[in-house]
This record gives sequence, structure tokens and C-alpha cells, in this order.
Amino acid sequence: MTSSPTSYFITVRGIRIHYNLAIPNNRICSENNGTIVFIHGFLCSTFTWNKCLQPLADLTGYQVLAYDRLGFGLTERILNGELYTRKNEELIALELLNQLNILNNIHLVSSSSGAVIAFDIAIARPDLIQSIIFIAPYGLITFQYSAGPISRLFLGIQPIQYLIKFGLTHFLPFKNAYYNEDIANDNITREGYLKPIHDDPLFIKSFILFIQNYDASSSNTLWNKLDKKLKILIIIGEQDKIVPKENIQEFYNILKQNRSSESITEYVIISQCGHLLQEEQADKLITLINQFITC
Repeated sequence: MTSSPTSYFITVRGIRIHYNLAIPNNRICSENNGTIVFIHGFLCSTFTWNKCLQPLADLTGYQVLAYDRLGFGLTERILNGELYTRKNEELIALELLNQLNILNNIHLVSSSSGAVIAFDIAIARPDLIQSIIFIAPYGLITFQYSAGPISRLFLGIQPIQYLIKFGLTHFLPFKNAYYNEDIANDNITREGYLKPIHDDPLFIKSFILFIQNYDASSSNTLWNKLDKKLKILIIIGEQDKIVPKENIQEFYNILKQNRSSESITEYVIISQCGHLLQEEQADKLITLINQFITC
């Protein structure tokens, strides 16, 4: 496995954001080459991209950025529920790019619910984004993370929070996220998923706030606002047990209906692979991303 990349921290909108940045070892990286930005999904972190960061930077000549979303990984725990919104995630991502001087030729690569942030960034700043690669996209058609009023009340009870922590520490990473379930028992994988929970006593509190407050606003009226020149690639694992193929096919069909015939919208299925392609089939994913953004 590729070694863990160096961690960096930067304050964005008053929040200490954790990120990794891989620079090509074998080419000169310039603004003209651009940047690949990884956006992880629910209960993940930059760890999920470890196998992809440096190999993709070296293959493409692009710098590759991954960051921990609000509420996850090593990003600062914020105990203000009003900040756990879809709009705030978009603003954090855009300000992070601005502060890192990533201002053109950006290729977004999202996993699962990271699709929502990638979609919103592309709508807000079409001048920055050249392409989006959606890996097992979730959340743009249906969304099930936010809790109802009764659930929000129970989630605030301390015994319930203890049970949630017990469940996360005993069952993460989830076996059904992989075609090869043995990956979930790998010590490095388990440590990568559990480290933020074990190391930070505020993890569960911020996680509960995410569940209680996350804004799952609809995207239905926004499809036609995607730039027609934006290249889009959807990649799924054939054995994905988290997001049904029917949902992703519906997502693909909506994109095709709302984009011109000249727009590039592609769909690829990887066999013997589950929900987390970046962990289970990293080499194939790297090859697909390289081919798509450099063609």
C-alpha cells in the first residue's frame, strides 16, 4: 500500500481543515497542469484516498488534493449545528481552493455523498471546474442521513451517543462497502477509519450534529445549470451494496437528459468491486481518471 501522505492544516472560515496535497515527483507541476481534488463520502476521510494520491499525481503531472469534510477525519470538530449544511460545505471547499491558490483547471473526484459537494462547486464556479468524476454517487437524487424531529431528540441523549460510538468502533469500516469483505478486517484499513473516533473525544458530538442538522436540499431544479462543457464520468462497482445500480442509472439518465448531445457524459462499471473503488480497485480507478482528464 502507498504510505500515508503528509498532513497539513489550514484555517478556512474559522475552521481548522485537514488536507493532503500530493505533488508530482517526476514532472514539473504548474498551474497549467491543474489540480485533482478528492472529496470523500459519509464516515470516510482523506484516508480513503491514500492509494490514489501520489500515484495519480505522478501519472498525470497534476497536483492532487484531498481534504477532510466538516465533521470527519482530522478536520476540527465544530459544535455548532447551524454550520452543518450543504451550502456551508460548498463555501468551505471553495475557500479552501482559494487559499491554496487553486484557481483554474480543476478536476473534481467525489466518492458517494461527496457527489453533492462536487455538484454544488461546479454549479457555483463553472469557470474553475473542467470535469467531475462521480464514484458511486449518492445524495443528489435521494438522501437519508438527516434525522427526523423524533430521531434528533433521541440522538441528543448521552446513552444513545454511547451506543452510536460503540457501533462505529465495532463495525467500521463496514464490510458491505467492499466486494472483498476481508479488506474491512485489514489492520491498516481499520486504523484509518477508527483513528479519528479514538483520538478525538468530540468526534461523536460533531457526528451527531451532522446527522441532526445536515441540509439535504433537493438538486432537482439545478441539473440544467451544469456547464455544458463540463466533462462528467460516473464510475461504479458492479457489486456495490450501498448505492443501488438503479439509483445511479437514474442519476446518469437525468444528466444525459439535461445536457446537450455535444456534452461528454460517460458511465463505467468496474467488476469485482464494491462501493469504495478507491480502496478496492485503486489501480483501475487511477487509470480511468488519468484517461478521462487527459483525453
